[in-house]
Amino acid sequence: MYKVLRIVFCILAVICTAVTVFIFAYFKLWGFVPLCGAAAFAMLMFVCKGRQEREENRLAPTEPQGDFITGKVNDDKTD
Repeated sequence: MYKVLRIVFCILAVICTAVTVFIFAYFKLWGFVPLCGAAAFAMLMFVCKGRQEREENRLAPTEPQGDFITGKVNDDKTD
């Protein structure tokens, strides 16, 4: 579901961005209306992306990655 919403919000953000250019050209400051709409749709797209990634990690957590050279998983965390 989140994948579909991401695509829809992305398309709406692109449409609002494209319309913004013409509205600024003909109606001056009214161009901020579709510009704010594009920003809102882009924000919703990123929110759906985060929720989709959280849901995917909850359903199937990733396995720990091994070391690049040895391939062993290092359990001790030394920072």
